[in-house]
Amino acid sequence: MDTKHILSEETLLLGNDIPVDSVKREASKCRKACIFLSCFMQIIVCNGVGYGLSVMYAELVVVFDSSRGEAVLLQSLFMGFASASGILFTGLIHRFGPGACIILGGLTGCAGLFVSAFTGELSLIIICTGVVAGTAFSICQLAAFVTVGWTFSGSTSFFLICLMAGISVGQLIYPLLFETFISQYTWSGAFVLVAGVSMQTIPCGLIVYFSGEYLSKGTEQSQGKGHSYCDVTMLKDLVMWIFWVNFILIAMAVDVEAWFIVDHMVTRGFTREVGSILVSMIGIGSFMGRLCGALLRLKCKYPSFYHWTYFYLIIAVMHVIILNLNDFRSLVAACIVYGMTFATATSQIPGIMFEAVGPERYPQAMAIANVVLGLGDMLGALYGGKL
Repeated sequence: MDTKHILSEETLLLGNDIPVDSVKREASKCRKACIFLSCFMQIIVCNGVGYGLSVMYAELVVVFDSSRGEAVLLQSLFMGFASASGILFTGLIHRFGPGACIILGGLTGCAGLFVSAFTGELSLIIICTGVVAGTAFSICQLAAFVTVGWTFSGSTSFFLICLMAGISVGQLIYPLLFETFISQYTWSGAFVLVAGVSMQTIPCGLIVYFSGEYLSKGTEQSQGKGHSYCDVTMLKDLVMWIFWVNFILIAMAVDVEAWFIVDHMVTRGFTREVGSILVSMIGIGSFMGRLCGALLRLKCKYPSFYHWTYFYLIIAVMHVIILNLNDFRSLVAACIVYGMTFATATSQIPGIMFEAVGPERYPQAMAIANVVLGLGDMLGALYGGKL
């Protein structure tokens, strides 16, 4: 296969120790598809576990006879660390490559879930799953976004938005897995089995690792900044601050139903299984919404951020409707519509960041965005658990 020489002569080792920035190889369509699907799996696992914990949350409240405010820390910390702690590993991703980092994060995260099954105390489960697994999976998640950003040129924003559909797939699958595993093997067995399912991150990480020579980090000028956790110039940009404020507000609000609808249904006299189905319905709507988001980005010439002005008005109305419905079929329909609306809007976030800063500063920009989103996830879950 022919190789394309990049202007930079600086050698940076990536993944399988090939000097990718002195010789950049063009990946075939098949390899690009494999890379994308591998990154897609990271998003499914990292977000699916977080949404699945909404089912585990309702179970642990009963098993350990704990308050909701205490039990919600499990999901709150996991979602927060899974997003926010990624910024700590941007330098690691630049130095060792996203593939190696995905393997490390996957192993550590699955180990945290596995150990949770044998702790027997809620506080230790919160530490092992919420903190350890959440932090580990943040590496996988950030590395997935970075890999797609470094692999696809010309239509990077489109593929980043498509990657966000993995959140919806995880939201659809994992709550049902948690419900099935808890029903058949109790809460401890569920942690063991979920850890096993989540190990899919590791072979996918190997695919990314051995595709290191096809990833392009950007220009020579940007690579001197590649190992910093944060580009200080972004902190001086007013537009970026406007984005971040919107990110934290939406992160605090959009996942309220996915986090607490299982517990909400139980308190209203429904079964836990009904709540799990509704979480998955939000996931189905979310998947449809992310496809709509990709089409919107592909066909619409207006900046993605403009669409938020009306999407979040619809989201606010759907919040009120879902909380006041008691009919199961109506709740299913409302959850699908709600999932479509918020997913169409939030799927634009990676593309917005890429368009705002370009490929060179994208890892740092996405890491900061994830910190903001993680903080919003943490605060939203804590606030909801106290209500």
